[in-house]
Amino acid sequence: MLQNQPEKEEMNGNTILKSAKVREIIQNKHRLVEVPHTASVADTLNALLANNILAVPVATPPGQWIGAGGSMILESDKLTGSVRKQYIGMVSMLDILLHVAECVAGTDIEANLMYVPVSAIIGCSLEGLSLWSVNPDTRYIA
Repeated sequence: MLQNQPEKEEMNGNTILKSAKVREIIQNKHRLVEVPHTASVADTLNALLANNILAVPVATPPGQWIGAGGSMILESDKLTGSVRKQYIGMVSMLDILLHVAECVAGTDIEANLMYVPVSAIIGCSLEGLSLWSVNPDTRYIA
């Protein structure tokens, strides 16, 4: 059995997944890919393609923004404990596609639509507004 897979149990011919901690599920996964709020839509698209992913969190210095859905997801420096950055939302391929479609439909194609700051397109789709975090010791039961 793989280390990062939760144990399974057979009961009456059905497979039941036992509980596992979030830490166990994400073990051996790649490091978090993120973009700063000042990155362009083109830079964000390049980050998505380069890492073969569909969405990235957007980070900013703390205190400048209200996070997506009013969240305050902050990252602190491990040594000093001071807050280094705040995550303000997610940007996905769908957000980029909607942004391009809105610019084309509004005949705003003349504008540099790929050089708009990525922070301006957070929330083009509802999934960009649903930013949340989970404690690694939280148990997942299925």
